[in-house]
This record gives sequence, structure tokens and C-alpha cells, in this order.
Amino acid sequence: MARLIALPGQAIISGLKGKVDFYLWKGIPCARKWPIWPDRKPYPLEKIAQDTFAYSVKSWPAQPEFLRSQFQRMAAGTPFSPRDLFMRSYLSGLW
Repeated sequence: MARLIALPGQAIISGLKGKVDFYLWKGIPCARKWPIWPDRKPYPLEKIAQDTFAYSVKSWPAQPEFLRSQFQRMAAGTPFSPRDLFMRSYLSGLW
């Protein structure tokens, strides 16, 4: 973390996007190197879960309008979207 006298202008912040992170810490302007995460291969069970999730996300638009309207009806009055309910039912094995 590098403490700054003042935050730089928006043009500088935008120019360094993805390389340097500018922020305020307890009112003190600071900068730090953008975190870099090394690539890794997922574990086999993790990969299966990722593939299942990706398939379910892609299958939502392909569902018939009747089915989507039923999920819309079930989602009414809840904090969930129809797609949330579809994903939950698919991933829990109800579908």
C-alpha cells in the first residue's frame, strides 16, 4: 500500500485500470498493485460442478414460454427471479 497526498485525476485512474487500484483507507488516499491470481486447473469434481452450472445457465432461454411463465408465477412476491428458481430446481435435481 502506497499512501498518496491526493488521489490522481480520473484520466490517470482510468489509464491505470487493471494495473493500479486507487482507494481511500480511513480517509487517506492510497494505491496498490492490482492483485494477480495465478491460473489453475479446477479439481475434477469442481469442473463437473462448473460444467453443470454452465449448462443450466445456457438452458434457461431455451425453456418453453409456458415453463418460464410458471417460474415467473412462483417467483412473484419473493426476492428471487424466475431464473433463480429454475437454477435452484435444476441444480438440486428436481428438474
